Amino acid sequence: MKTKKYKIVMFGILIVLMLRLCIINTKIGTDLSIHKRENETVTVWNTNSELQAVVRKENAMAKEKVLSDDQKKSYMELYPDMYVESIKPVIYLEEKKIAYLSFDDGPSYITSDILETLNEHNTKATFFVLGCTITGEGEECLKEMVEQGHTIGIHTYSHNYKNIYSSVEAFLDDFYKDYLLIYETTGVKVNIFRFPWGSYNTYNKNIRNELIAEMKRRGFTYYDWNVSAEDSVGNPSEYRIKQNVLKDLDQFDNPIILMHDSSVNRLTAKTLPDILESIKEKGYDFDTLDHREPYQFGF
Repeated sequence: MKTKKYKIVMFGILIVLMLRLCIINTKIGTDLSIHKRENETVTVWNTNSELQAVVRKENAMAKEKVLSDDQKKSYMELYPDMYVESIKPVIYLEEKKIAYLSFDDGPSYITSDILETLNEHNTKATFFVLGCTITGEGEECLKEMVEQGHTIGIHTYSHNYKNIYSSVEAFLDDFYKDYLLIYETTGVKVNIFRFPWGSYNTYNKNIRNELIAEMKRRGFTYYDWNVSAEDSVGNPSEYRIKQNVLKDLDQFDNPIILMHDSSVNRLTAKTLPDILESIKEKGYDFDTLDHREPYQFGF
């Protein structure tokens, strides 16, 4: 009898334990399920957040592109007569050392002396002229440049960095004045230019890429330099101007030499004969920049 009661009690205990185990498993399963769903919810939220960030970035980029496209269209409406044929560099059949003389900031009374020296030495050069200096005498200098076979380039009308680099439109406006004045004086549609202070300077950094793209679109080619006489820095002597040219000359087979022909560059004109002779002694010929592949800072 006792044995039978014992078995019944044990069986009851076993059933209770099994029921409790089932309840615990169910709770654990529920907790795990909830935990899993919570993790999934967090994951989805993170994914949406990242996606939203990407979308915002893409929308901003798209907006910038739209603004850029609109801006480009506005450029196209400006100065419809200021489009030129791009340069076609000369390909020499044999390797030659060619030096390219370039003069900025003229014309001035100094320019006449420089043109005379170049003519005496049968040497061609490129002049990047400022429209604001083209007076009656300056007009005669431009005509003489063309007659002697030199090349004229644009160096803007004003050379005023606060104005020309304030916007692309401002640069085009200033540039057009110089372009038109040179054309009216010489009949030449100039297709090369040099940025005041070079293409890579602190003044044009906010519009540099847009400006370069727009000028290229119009067919213009710009030239920087790789040798400088440094004749517009301080008050260099004739000797120093000459040495500044010669010390870097041999680093290049086709050096572009920066010099100046403004009214303050009297010593540049005075030492030019010696500079020409020294360059020729090093085995260089001379040519104009429109016959050379562009040299541009940063490229």
